[in-house]
Amino acid sequence: MRKLYLAVVVLMLLSPGLAQVGTAQSNAAAFSTKGAFFALSVADLKASTGWYTEKFGLTVVQQMPKNKDGIAVAILEGGGLIVELIERDDAQSLAKAAPGVRDSTRVHGIFKAGMIVDDFDGTLATLKARNVEIAYGPFKASAQTKRSNAILKDGEGNLIQLFGKEQ
Repeated sequence: MRKLYLAVVVLMLLSPGLAQVGTAQSNAAAFSTKGAFFALSVADLKASTGWYTEKFGLTVVQQMPKNKDGIAVAILEGGGLIVELIERDDAQSLAKAAPGVRDSTRVHGIFKAGMIVDDFDGTLATLKARNVEIAYGPFKASAQTKRSNAILKDGEGNLIQLFGKEQ
C-alpha cells in the first residue's frame, strides 16, 4: 500500500497532463504546524476534499482525475499540513472487509494521524466553530502528558489527534 501511495505521488509529480488546482478559500487554515503529513484512502474523494477544505481550511494543490485503474487522488495543503486523499474503486471499508471489527485499533496498521499545532486553544476554538467532531478530549497538559491534546473525527470517521506545545 505504501508503494502505491509513493507511486501515485511520483506519477503526479512527473505527469504533465495532471491537473494543478489552486482553489480560493473562504476559510483560512484552522491551525499552524510545522511539516505534518498524512494520507487517507477514502470512499468519496469529493466529499472528503470538501471536508478538509471547509473544516481545516486546506487548499487543493494537486489533483489526479480517476485513471483507468479506478484511482483518483487529491493533495491538499495549508497551515503546514499536507493531506493526500486517494479514492479507489476497488477499496473496501473496514466494516465490509472485516465485519467483526468495530474498532480500527484491532487491526494492525495506522489507526490515527496527528500533529503538533502552534496555538492549541485557538485551533480547537476554530474547529469547534466549524462543527468539527471532537471524539475525545480535549485533555489539558499535565506533569504526565506534557501536552494538551484532543482527538477529532474527519468526515469519514478517521481519527486526527492535535497536540499543543509542550508545557
